[in-house]
Amino acid sequence: MQSYTEFKNQMEGGATFSVYLFEGEDVFFRERGLKLLINKFVENPELNLVVLDGDTSAADLTASLNGYPFMSPKRMTVLREFYPKQDYLKSGLKEYLENPSDCSILAILNQSPCDALKKFNSVCAVNCSKADVSLLVKWIKAECGRANVAIDGETAKTLAEYCSSDMTRIETETLKLISYVGTGGTIKQDDIDQMVVRDVEYKIYEMTDFIGRKKFDKALAVITDMMSKGETPQRIITSVYNYFRRLLHAAISGKTVPELAAAFGVKEFAARKTKEQSDMFKKRALKSAVDILTDTDYKIKSGQIDAIEGVFLTVFKIMTDK
Repeated sequence: MQSYTEFKNQMEGGATFSVYLFEGEDVFFRERGLKLLINKFVENPELNLVVLDGDTSAADLTASLNGYPFMSPKRMTVLREFYPKQDYLKSGLKEYLENPSDCSILAILNQSPCDALKKFNSVCAVNCSKADVSLLVKWIKAECGRANVAIDGETAKTLAEYCSSDMTRIETETLKLISYVGTGGTIKQDDIDQMVVRDVEYKIYEMTDFIGRKKFDKALAVITDMMSKGETPQRIITSVYNYFRRLLHAAISGKTVPELAAAFGVKEFAARKTKEQSDMFKKRALKSAVDILTDTDYKIKSGQIDAIEGVFLTVFKIMTDK
């Protein structure tokens, strides 16, 4: 599987595949890849661009793929969330993938993996998972540079982390900050704190980090801020539970950072952060935290305790049990 950067370089070099599979959780890269293909291969898109549902029949799909372009280099068929089974492939798609039309391009945009499609030489699989923070920092700095706006590496890193490395959010927030400081301005940490709403994932990481460093007042401040921004107590409990369960797995599994990244389906940077945080806690304390959160979730759902009260009591128990 190619990285998104390798795919772009390949496109610029003139190499062409009949099928492009954009696979991964980052919508930005999937849709940006599709846009590059359309700009390169499709003219008169109202006649030469066909978008089908993921449950389209094999007969309808192959009919579209075997169509001819009209005053355009290629005819393109687009499918989103397409995961064909073996019987679907045998219904005609397998034959096409083994001998595709020179006049047609098939673009598939999937959030989850589809190994069945990667077995064919005609398929170019492009990894559209979240990029490493170092690459995101370069993108943010380049985007700011084009607008004659300054930003240092550490501030750009903070922006990427606040957005949980999601490129769609990073692009939106970067453009908003550029507009805020204006041409010739400088984006600073205070601007990000004021203008960018931190993702729940980052806030949970931040809260856990404060607990690990025994900065309990700041941990509680994060929870208060989350609820003031509209996060429900139930969602906070669920998010904290999932995070501490991941920390527990990192602590007791004995896996290396690359192995944890593969197990969690995240980049090594995120896995390394998880490992570092898990090392702040005793294994017994992590197990206790997961049990406390499970118990709180049950009591909230069964109406035994107030949801808001349950959040603060639970976080306090985790703090004192460290």
